[in-house]
This record gives sequence, C-alpha cells and structure tokens, in this order.
Amino acid sequence: MQPHAAPGAAGPGRGVAAPAAGRRRRWRPGGDRVTVVRRSAGDRRAQLVEIGLELLPTTPVQDLTIDEVARRAGISRSLLFHYFATKAEYYAAVMDAAAALLRDHVVPRPGTAPAGQLPGMLDRFVTWVETYRDSYLAFVRGAHAGDPGVAEVYEQTREQLVAVALAAVPLPDGPRQRQLVRAWFAFTEDLVLQWTREPTLPRAELLELLVEVLGGLRARAAGPPAGRG
Repeated sequence: MQPHAAPGAAGPGRGVAAPAAGRRRRWRPGGDRVTVVRRSAGDRRAQLVEIGLELLPTTPVQDLTIDEVARRAGISRSLLFHYFATKAEYYAAVMDAAAALLRDHVVPRPGTAPAGQLPGMLDRFVTWVETYRDSYLAFVRGAHAGDPGVAEVYEQTREQLVAVALAAVPLPDGPRQRQLVRAWFAFTEDLVLQWTREPTLPRAELLELLVEVLGGLRARAAGPPAGRG
C-alpha cells in the first residue's frame, strides 16, 4: 500500500517541475525560492576571463586580484583555482584573450582601400595602447622576459600586425621584408608607449611619423638581398 502524500505535495506528473539540468533550487528564509544557474567549466572560465578583460583598462593584468575577480563572479577564491590551476595561468588566459581582441581591433576592416590600411591600423593601435597602456607594457615585458606563454601570444600578435603592414605598404612577404618591418614595429611600439606616457608631439604628427618611417624602409626592403647587385 502506497503511503498517502502529504497535503499539498505534488503527485506524479503534477505540481512543480523538476529543476532543469544545470540548475539548482535553493530556499531563502521566508520561503522565497532562488534558482542558481550552474555554469559549465568552459562557461565559467570564459566568465572569469571576461571579468579580467573588464578590469584591464583600470588595472594592469599583474595587479588583478583573484579575490576581486572571484567576488565579481560570485564564487569563492578556491573555486576560481578549480578552473585555473595558478594565478599565472589565469593571467595568461586574460592576456591571450586581450591579444585576440587587439588583433581583431587593429586589422583593417574589410573593404578598406590599401592607402588607408596602414594609417587606420596605426590609429587603432595607438588608441589601444592609450586605453590599456600598463597592461600592454606588462604584456611586452613578459614576452621579453622569456615567459613562454606570453612570448607565444606576443609573437602571434606581432606577426599579424607585421603582415598587415607588409600588405599596406605594399611589400612582398619575404624574410628580408619581414625583418625590416619587425624592426619598424619594435620602433613603433616603443615610441607609442613613450608617447602615451609623455605626448611630446600631436597625435596626428605621431601617426604621420610612423607612416613615414615605414615608407623610408620601403626602398631598402624592396631592394636586392645583401651581397647582390
């Protein structure tokens, strides 16, 4: 014999539906029911990285505090380390995401005329460094200090920007040309970082100078390899 259900209890197929997969229901004092969404591991990692990106304009990546990130995500500090084994791993994930955004932000928009590609790329690059200067500086220093993860992301970012510059000048994509344009990008990066700290010339003049320097390398880059003709 089946026991009688308590008054008000839901019978089979009736009453309150079971919580959907990925959700838990909790009760607050006073009887209010709260649905708590349980994120997948991938979604939670993406959320934590997104929080890091949101903080970058005001907080250099190396100064992000795990406690603040966890607080904004509504999780405990220890749970954050369930998704990222170390603080360094979390910082690397944030920098990887930031570098991807930089590449997407800087590359020429589809349909941009060749003559406008390089000035547009430089203008957006300067804007990016203005906005994220301390984090970008940490990114560059981390790559130069030999951090393997940061160095790999930095190299990928630089090579994509070099490819844009080669196409915009235009120059063939060969070892000689890439070497010279990489050197130009190093000059550009250093000057822009200095300029965002101490702007000694108008922005328009800065952009014009960077275009002119690359233009000055064009004849040398297009010439025959060393030791020939």
